[in-house]
Amino acid sequence: MKLAVSRTVKAVIGVIVLGNILYWIPSTRLLALYAVGRTSRCPLGKAVRSFATVSGRIAIQKQLDRDKKLLQDDPSGYRLWKTAMGPYWVPKRNGDSLTEDLSEQATQVYGDREDGVHPGDVVFDCGANIGVYTRVALAAGAKLVVAIEPAPENVECLRRNFAAEIGQGRVIVVPKGVWDREDVLTLREDAGNSARDSFAGSYGPALRETRVPLTTIDRLVEEPHLDSVGFMKLDIEGAEKRALAGARNTLLKYHPRMAIAMEHLPDDPVAIPRVILAEAPSYRVVCGDCVDQGSSVRPDVLFFR
Repeated sequence: MKLAVSRTVKAVIGVIVLGNILYWIPSTRLLALYAVGRTSRCPLGKAVRSFATVSGRIAIQKQLDRDKKLLQDDPSGYRLWKTAMGPYWVPKRNGDSLTEDLSEQATQVYGDREDGVHPGDVVFDCGANIGVYTRVALAAGAKLVVAIEPAPENVECLRRNFAAEIGQGRVIVVPKGVWDREDVLTLREDAGNSARDSFAGSYGPALRETRVPLTTIDRLVEEPHLDSVGFMKLDIEGAEKRALAGARNTLLKYHPRMAIAMEHLPDDPVAIPRVILAEAPSYRVVCGDCVDQGSSVRPDVLFFR
């Protein structure tokens, strides 16, 4: 009897050990997460590739870090970096955020020719930060980029990074946040990275809090009398749903293609499509790249066509 019990215990332990080994093999683990519904809106193929997606971006970022060179250190708190994807002014405290953002653009996180910017588009870059995606949109043939950014340090970098394009009328910098109404709210400026400044969330210690004006996407379309909006990118640190509520007329009138970040709030992959489809039911939702988060997988971006 003791021998039989011993064999049973060993068998159970062996199954547990084997299961744990298999689970931490990326493809096996990701298949398991998909099977138990922990991959949000990610289809099976993109869920399984999510580990490779993250690994690929990390490899690109490391190479960009190795190649970048400091061109100028401004005592007012900004640095000019030369990178393989162009020169950029960034706030001095931002650390590795520049090359992280560039690695995402290298993998076309906000879309390719089908889902992204088309030649001749008027583009709304909501959450423009220092302009990494603004430059991508211009390179893709955008006629005009409206770069919307509330954080004062990032606005200064936008103006430095696109001085020529602003002068040519190809870039308009809007130093405001986008919301569901005209207002003034407190922007929490993140102590470690100005890309994480937010009205809606918190990632760590605050450097300071600043009162910043807000507007709506509909108002930004009306004020300069734009006759079209071809593409909108929204990556605004948890304020996406509020901004979309202030874009109803634009969605109905122009039906712009959209790329919207899903990383900020747990319900984003479900709640954001619900907001859009309630306002403009003709949109079709397409999952972009998915990212492996260890115990779950989420879409990095959802596209709306």
